Amino acid sequence: MLSKDTKSLLLYPPKQLAGCIAAGIFRDTRNASLSDMDRFNYFPASPLISVTYVIDGEIRLVGKADSLDDAKQAIPIAPQSITLPCSQPIISWSPAPVTALTLAFYPDAWQKLGYDLEADIVPADLASALSCFHACLNPDRCWAEFGQSFSPHWNKARNVSGSPHWAGSDRLADWSRYHLGRLSLVSAAGRSIRTIERQIKRMSGQTKQSLNFYSAIEDLHKLTVISPENSLADIAVEAGFSDQSHMGRAVRRATGFSPAKLNQLIETEEPFWCYRLLGERF
Repeated sequence: MLSKDTKSLLLYPPKQLAGCIAAGIFRDTRNASLSDMDRFNYFPASPLISVTYVIDGEIRLVGKADSLDDAKQAIPIAPQSITLPCSQPIISWSPAPVTALTLAFYPDAWQKLGYDLEADIVPADLASALSCFHACLNPDRCWAEFGQSFSPHWNKARNVSGSPHWAGSDRLADWSRYHLGRLSLVSAAGRSIRTIERQIKRMSGQTKQSLNFYSAIEDLHKLTVISPENSLADIAVEAGFSDQSHMGRAVRRATGFSPAKLNQLIETEEPFWCYRLLGERF
């Protein structure tokens, strides 16, 4: 059941950070009366690097959907933690009200900042910039303060590297196609397929197949949001899948659910708040 008392915000980065951070997500359930089952959180697979700051409360990573026993036994994540790109959907749970911010970084920007692609501790300069969210009462104001604090780090890293960089967009598919376009340029230079694959992996942290997969999933999400009256078969074709079965396998891989079931859950269930929030981009 949907709750009207939770606060979920999609925070777009300021222009100076658009090529570094895809978005911020702020979640506050302190004023909501949620059941244990409504305290689950479902997130799709993602090629981005996520940094989560638990401002108040606890967040626990859960292995199985709707497994309350697993959730209650899970260990809370650190107040500031990193989630590396994940090809599987992620489920978390909070035993009580929680306030948290999650930042989604482009892997290529993460590297330009000098951060390790396999890091498990939030870098000191980023942790310092996030401190403005401590006891956050106004997320929009804190977001602006974070942008002012962290932008100099990104500007320095971008200028030092001197290599081309992603300018930013509110679409993950645009980022994927940017790197696929750069791959085409490398291919045109006559390099081997293996060399090209290594190049795109180095640039984006993803394979060519993965970039195409995430682009297709986001295109599908967009079509589902803007044309909910269309049949799943029509949406599958328009999103570039060979047929509805092909689309179904891709959606299940990215989310853990069939397209029809996922659409129902997004419309009716509180734990799928992130999918509704991401749909606001369209």
